[in-house]
Amino acid sequence: MPRKSAASLQVIPLVPEASRLLPPANLSEPERIIFRGLVSAVPPDHFRASDMPLIVQYCQAIALGDEASAYIRKEGAVVAGRASPWLIVLEKCQRAVVALSMRLRLSPQARAPRAKADTLRKVSAYDLMDDD
Repeated sequence: MPRKSAASLQVIPLVPEASRLLPPANLSEPERIIFRGLVSAVPPDHFRASDMPLIVQYCQAIALGDEASAYIRKEGAVVAGRASPWLIVLEKCQRAVVALSMRLRLSPQARAPRAKADTLRKVSAYDLMDDD
């Protein structure tokens, strides 16, 4: 690889800045607010255009879960001696959010770097002797 001249090191290369995804037109206003908040909370290059269907589903699940929570707060978890049907809606939304957050690398577990087997510290004979 040839050496770079001093003049070439003085020039700042033009790298196009990654643009953020825009919410699709078919989202409701609460879903649109969730979408904007989500996309602006991560670095611009975190999401790609191919992630759009998952992001839309994630936002819809959160908005529907919020709606279910509001109904449960207003009507109660038990209505006329039976569990509110909104409890099932809320549970399904929460499951969807958990699954999608992992796929979109939004959860702490999904963002954490994976430990490689060769980087794990092996137990030495001296450590074993100290345990006894």
